[in-house]
Amino acid sequence: MYGGRLVQRCINITVMQCYTGTDNGQTMPRKNKGQLTKKAERRTITLLYNDVIVRLNDMKKKKEVLKMPPKAKLSKEEIIETAFEMTRENGFEHVTARELAHRLGCSTQPIFHVFQNMEEVKKEVYERTRDFITKEMMENPHGEPLFLYMGLRYVELAGQEKNLFRLLCMSDSFRMNSIYELAGAVPEQADARLFVKVWVFTHGIASVAATNTTSLPREEIRELLTEVYKEFAHEG
Repeated sequence: MYGGRLVQRCINITVMQCYTGTDNGQTMPRKNKGQLTKKAERRTITLLYNDVIVRLNDMKKKKEVLKMPPKAKLSKEEIIETAFEMTRENGFEHVTARELAHRLGCSTQPIFHVFQNMEEVKKEVYERTRDFITKEMMENPHGEPLFLYMGLRYVELAGQEKNLFRLLCMSDSFRMNSIYELAGAVPEQADARLFVKVWVFTHGIASVAATNTTSLPREEIRELLTEVYKEFAHEG
């Protein structure tokens, strides 16, 4: 639209100059009437050249846009996994819709096409975190006593995956009506009440390990867990 107006202006100026010798309608001496001055000719050529450049740039931009492939729709799993990794890096409090969209390479619209709000995303990331921690704790390659291996691994994960631990166990997403609800995830071969007692103690150590300034020796944790287990087992 802009280029068309510019071309028309050039034509109008040229016509006026041809009949009057100027571009403002003032009459020039008779001998110059109908003659296009060199100055006007150069001005007209310059304007036409600039218009061509503008049009070529516009065509180039449109061509580049047409070449861009459409953004594929995001799956629920892709959004959750990306938010999970961002939580591991910086904590869920830093996972905003804008930052999540930036990491996914899209606008926020595809995210909210899958989730109604970021609270729903948080719930899914919480479940993903719980599955991750549970899987890590249940792998016992060396066949150590279950309470000992799970306890040691839990404390290690609290120190290694601080942001995930805080989301799982130190945020408003962690709710229980009774401490013995922990027994719902107790392995079949373990005594539920003994497991929960040891686990409460273990969680206390893990909470200390989750701070940025704490590094607890593995052997020290092993000794503490073993002593506590024996004490609680003796009470039972």
